[in-house]
Amino acid sequence: MRDRMIANGVMAPSVEIILYALNIVGNTVSIFSISALVGLITGELVRTLLLMMVFALIRILSGGYHLKSGMWCIVVSSALMSVLPHLRLTNTWTYVFTGIALLAILIFAPANYDKYARLSERYYPFLKLISAAIVAANLFIVSDVAAIAFITQALLLPFKEGGEEE
Repeated sequence: MRDRMIANGVMAPSVEIILYALNIVGNTVSIFSISALVGLITGELVRTLLLMMVFALIRILSGGYHLKSGMWCIVVSSALMSVLPHLRLTNTWTYVFTGIALLAILIFAPANYDKYARLSERYYPFLKLISAAIVAANLFIVSDVAAIAFITQALLLPFKEGGEEE
């Protein structure tokens, strides 16, 4: 791949960077595939897909804890994305979880961006604002699946350790 990029006049990244990027894609595809398959088998495919979509969106915007190994990321994330859609919340718990998640976003987000993203710190308040607005919207939408995704992400925000293994 690197040789083709160079042949086409593109400044090619190092082999290590290409492998790292492919590893991230592989992890994401694995988590999605495993979780979607479990959702399909258990009859909760729509809730599983919705949970993964909402979780991925809020995760991208607000950051959070990273496990030290890609394999552990696949195992833990697939387990969460496969089990959580089967939980049902009353409207009261949906409001409670959404409110707690909103407070966590306002306090901790964006978390670990300095370690995993190449984004200037001047954009951090914007990320916090967008994240908070998305979570706050659930106070009107009242989606239990979204509340579960938000509270799960909120629990990952305060942790600062982690990182991929070399």
